[in-house]
This record gives sequence, structure tokens and C-alpha cells, in this order.
Amino acid sequence: MSKTLRPFLTAIAVFAITCLTLHAAPKPNIVHIMIDDLGWQDIASHKVDGKPVYKTPHLDRLTRQGRRFTQGYSPAPTCAPSRAAFLRGQFPANTGVYHVMGGRIPRPHHNGLPYIPPFYPYGLSLDAPTIPKVLRKAGYVSGHVGKWHLGGKSAGYPFPPDQGFDFGFSERNGRSKYYNDPDLWRSNESDKNSFFGSWSRMKPDRLSDFATAGAEDRYQLDEGGRPFDKPLDLALGFLKKYNDRPFFLNFCTYYVHGPIQTRDRARFDLYLNKMGQAFPDDPEAEPDGPGHINPYYGAMVDTIDWMVGQVITCLETTDDPRNPGHKLIDNTYVVLDSDNGGWIGNPGRRITDNSPLYGGKQTTYEGGIRIPFLVRGPNVPAGTNCDTPVSMVDLFPTFMAMAGLKYDAALDLDGCDILPLIHGTADQARLPSGKQREALYWYFPTESHMSSAIRKGPWKLIRNYGVGMKTTEGIQLFRLYHEDGSVHDLGESNNLADKEPATRDALLADLEAFLATAGISPPYRNRLAAPESEQASSPAILSLGTQHDRVWVTFETGKGKVAITEAKFLYTLSPRWMDSTRGHREEWFSAAATIQDGRVTAIMPPGATHGAFCLRDANDFLITSESMPSFQEISHGTTDTKILENGFAYKPGLFALIKLGEQARNSAKKANLDTTVLEAAIASARQAHESEDDSDVLHCNAIRMLRVAIRSQEGAPEAANYHINRFPLDPLF
Repeated sequence: MSKTLRPFLTAIAVFAITCLTLHAAPKPNIVHIMIDDLGWQDIASHKVDGKPVYKTPHLDRLTRQGRRFTQGYSPAPTCAPSRAAFLRGQFPANTGVYHVMGGRIPRPHHNGLPYIPPFYPYGLSLDAPTIPKVLRKAGYVSGHVGKWHLGGKSAGYPFPPDQGFDFGFSERNGRSKYYNDPDLWRSNESDKNSFFGSWSRMKPDRLSDFATAGAEDRYQLDEGGRPFDKPLDLALGFLKKYNDRPFFLNFCTYYVHGPIQTRDRARFDLYLNKMGQAFPDDPEAEPDGPGHINPYYGAMVDTIDWMVGQVITCLETTDDPRNPGHKLIDNTYVVLDSDNGGWIGNPGRRITDNSPLYGGKQTTYEGGIRIPFLVRGPNVPAGTNCDTPVSMVDLFPTFMAMAGLKYDAALDLDGCDILPLIHGTADQARLPSGKQREALYWYFPTESHMSSAIRKGPWKLIRNYGVGMKTTEGIQLFRLYHEDGSVHDLGESNNLADKEPATRDALLADLEAFLATAGISPPYRNRLAAPESEQASSPAILSLGTQHDRVWVTFETGKGKVAITEAKFLYTLSPRWMDSTRGHREEWFSAAATIQDGRVTAIMPPGATHGAFCLRDANDFLITSESMPSFQEISHGTTDTKILENGFAYKPGLFALIKLGEQARNSAKKANLDTTVLEAAIASARQAHESEDDSDVLHCNAIRMLRVAIRSQEGAPEAANYHINRFPLDPLF
């Protein structure tokens, strides 16, 4: 090659590469729409019998334009564990978030039940890897709009930005909003800034608070007769404001969860007519019977379909500044799913119908965990179905693949990258090793349907603990499909556990091995529901004691008593006297405890106000340091600090906080910080600790003042202590 030709060819090559680079599609956007409680059969075009009642033209269009996963699953049959599992990319057995009632001292639903749910936390730890944290590494801006409910209560810290989102909008304490972008909130429209949007509970009842076209109506009907919805407005605002870079929007609707109602009178009338019902006289009455017969719910499904259509239309009509000549939709993956199966309601109060599936929300039967699962986006074959079982835990690694990120084993994900399934280039979900995934797992140790389950090939096995769903303790085995993939028993009506013992035992062994590896907290046995001979062998609590920040219980040992095999110390930082929501945010955490010579000991964390021990004996019975009533005797609405008579109240936690304050003072002095306020708070805390007055207000005020004083010493490492920063936005903390 001549010396004159070589530079010319090099220039051409550089030019070609530059052109390819300039015209290469930028990183795709990701829009995840999680609908609350949408059932597998609620989308008209998905109806197995071909006879839909609900009108869902926008979801039907999304189905035609994208790919439907006919065997999509939620990680759990209720919202909080599914949301945590999605964001973390792990099954609930590994996240540790099992249900929506976490952070409570375990006690039985009623004394006759054989098992008691274990302790589990409200939500993910602050340092847990999450989807937005990882996508940030690829240059993504992320936003959460709508229902948070990431683990347990729908109220309280940590908020979306604490878990990695750049923009967060969610409920803060059930009464006020939390957001961090005033541009999207648009305070000049305060009359329409109803936090929960059109889903907000209707008052005085659901037959007398329909939206109107009046300018003063915060749910003012638009030209199409649709009520204004603030969360939808925020989601659309996010798409329009943050599209100058790759974005991830997590739009989690409050619909179609209860309250079962509609502000849309026109759609309510539409479904009354479709269902052959007259306008009701009683706002509390619900229809009963099989099928889709609830006009309130029908209007809600219709509304959420319209909302999805608004999001898609926004993407279709908004220019893409990163991809000139194109609209946002051309380079955006839209993923739509539900946090769990449809809520079928109770006898006499029918909400929806998941038939041909059995059961619904709060059960691990197919009706409780099988969900709509749709994907539209670049290179997604339109109007196609995929019958491979997939789970919402697969979305974490899949979103990473969409963003061009390599798999990171350190993230310890349970999900598979299903982008090849989405693109139609593969027919199996594969683990990072390349091995085909064989099974999906569920662990749901709670009262509504205490169970664990495995789906493997055409088979589904459920281990029932005999709590909830009128089930007895035992194994159920169902064959959902034939070998050729055709439907066999989607309704889980034929229990084959006795007829197929080899399959039953193999699946049960697989399930138990998974749960053992996950290190789950298994349910406790309930002593009050056990034979007297076993009750007699269970150790009783003898005494409770404290010294400084050390707390303990002693228990029976010796002849006739079985050993204590496990101990947890539970503590709270936020009793109702330190909670602006009057106790609605009281949350209990777990700490290590040691078992030795008939005594269980723990160290009270700084600022903890109350504590309790949960022991497990060799018979798996739960033994608490103080007797706890069943939820039938004292309801869920009563906080645990009101139930405990001792609770190691205040003194040990205050002692530990004073120690932390003294350490902060020493650190602050070394950094030449002013410690005047801190010294005064330490002195006040000492007075409260030494006082014989057991006043809740006295001790809570001392703890609060010292927490604030320690946090103010920003140059001291003690100011960042987890226990004094857990609820930083609550003025009473």
C-alpha cells in the first residue's frame, strides 16, 4: 500500500466509524408501570374465554404493539414484598420482606392457629443495591411516582431518593406528600394537588363525590370527561422534563387497589349498564357471584387503562432530543405488570374474578401470583406471546442489559436477564452461568395463606402450614400444563400429591433446599395450639433484667425442658410519643442476642425506647419475653409499645445514647466544634435517666433532644449513627 493511500483510507475508516457512532441509537429509556392489584384476566384481550367485560383499548393496543408474557409472575401475593423484590432483584425469601405487616413483634392471629409468622422488616436496608442505584452508573436519571409501599406500611422513611431515585414522589405519612421537584408539583395549581389523585377516598361516600367539570373541582373533568389525576400528571411531567438523558420512570399507580370506587360517573354508568345493574341505593353494598360483576371495579380498570394510554401517547408525541427525528417511543422500553394477582374480595363482596385461575391476592395459588406482563420497545416483536415463566425479579438484570451494563455477581441477584426473551431471540430464561432456569420460588409465611411454593416446568407445589385459606397443613401438587405446553389444570383443582409421590418429593426437596440456602426466618409454632405434653416441655420466662445498656431474660432449664435454639432481640426507635402520625410509624428492628446458661442477653441500641426478646425452642415454639395477645384479642391497630408492660423501657436505650453523645462530644472537641448544645442535651438526658419519674414524655423529650444535638455535630462520626437518623423527616424524632 502506498504511503499516500494509507492516510486516505484511514480517514475514510475514521469517517465511517464516526458516522456509525453519530447514528447509533442512544441508550434506551425504561418506563415501568406497576398497576396495583390488576388481575391476570382483567385486560380485555387477555380474557381466556374471549368474553371481556372491562374495556381496555389502550392495554389491548399495548398488547398488539408489544410482547405478552402469558406466564408472568409476581414475587409475592401482596404488594410490599413484591415491590421490594422487584427493586432488589431477589425473591422475598432473600430480601427478608415477606408481607405488608413487617416490623412488629410476632404474635398469633388467633390462639387456635398452629403457626405464628416470624419477625421480618418493613423494607430494604438503605445500603441494599437497587435498580436506580445501578442504572445511575450508566448515566440514567430515575424517578418514582405513586405508591411506594416498598416494605410494610405505605407511610414513612426511607423514601424513593433514599433508595437511589433522583426524583421521588410518594406518600410520607398517610397525611402529607413527599416530593423533591417543585417544578413537577406546580404549586400554582394547589387546588388540584390532591396527593393520591382521583384514587383518593370519596367523601362522604362513593355515590356522592363524583368529579365535575367545575373549575374549582380538584378532580376537574377534562374534555374527554376524565377526572384529573395528580400522580399521572407527575409521571407525564417527568417524561417531558427529564428526556434529555436516558431515564427510568417507575410509575406505580394507586389503582386498582381499594377503596373500590370511581369518581368517573360516566364510566360507572357505563359498567352498570354493561352488567345489567341499576344505580345503587346503598353505597356500601357490593355485588356477589362469579365473573366480572362489580361496576365500581370495572370503572377503575377502565380508568387505569386510560392512564396507560396517556403515558404511551406522551411517549409517541414527544420529540426525543437525544435521537433527532424520532419520538421518545422509538427508543423506550415500556414494561407493564402488577404487584400481585387480582383481589377477588370476600363472600358477599365480589371485586374481580381471576378464573380460570384459583384464588387471588394474598394466596400463593395462581390467582394470587400470576399477573399481566407486557413489554413494548426497540426490537420487540409486535403482537407476539412468550409462554416461558418469568418473574418481576428478572427486571433488575434485564434493565441492566437494556442500559448496556454487564452482569455483576456482587449484586447477588435472583433474576435472569430476559432481554433475549423480550426480543424473541430465545425461548428460555437463563441464569448468568448460561444454565437454563428451572424453577421459581415463593415464601409467604403470613396469616392469609401461610405457605411456600415452587413452580418447575409444568408442575406447581405448595406447602401449606394450615393457616389461612381454610387449608390444612400439608402438600399440594398440581400439574398446570401438559408436556406439549397445553393447559392441564390452571385452576389447581386436582391435588396430585398422593398420586405422584416421586414428583412431590423432588419438588419439595428443591423448595426446602432453596429456603435453607436463603436463610429464611421460618414460622414459629404456637404453644397454645399444641398438645399439652409439648407445652409442658417448653421453657417459661423467669425474669427480665437490665444493667446500663445491657438487657436480658432468664428462662427455665433442666429436666423436662427443651433447649432454646434461637434468640432475637427486637427494639423500636419510634413509639407513638415520637411519631407525628400518632404511632402509625412505630417500627421494630432486630438485633443480635446471645444464649448462655439459661439467659439471653442483648445490648440496647442508642436511643431505642423499648425492646422484647423472641426465642425459639427445640420444638419451634415462640417464646416472647412478655406474653403477647393474639390479634383477635388486641387488633393490629394497637402498637406493640402499648401492649408491653415492661419493654425495658427508656433507661437502657437512654444510657446507650448518652454514651454515644459523650463519644460525639470528644470527637467534636478534637475537630474544634462548638459543643455547648450537645453538653446541655447530655446533662438533660442524664437527669431523665436518673429520675424515678417513668413519664413517657420526659424520656422521649430527653432522647429527642440528644439525638438532635448529636446530629448537629456534623464533623463527628457519631452524627451519622444509623439509630439516630432512622426517621430524619419526622419533627418528633
